[in-house]
Amino acid sequence: MPTVFDDFTEKAHHDYGDVPLEVRTNRALLRSVMQKHGFVPLETEWWHYDFSGWQNFPLMDIPFELIQ
Repeated sequence: MPTVFDDFTEKAHHDYGDVPLEVRTNRALLRSVMQKHGFVPLETEWWHYDFSGWQNFPLMDIPFELIQ
């Protein structure tokens, strides 16, 4: 990938082009798979996606220890 996650420079943008072909390919693969499954990319962070329609689901405040 072009950066580590939580990098807020221009290099983290989806359309940043000054990266090797392998990086562009991996970034495009991640984006296509995420969008195929209903996620919307944040254009300035290659790792950041939101689920389309997330507002329609209730917030569940459950401690991880209770999830099985």
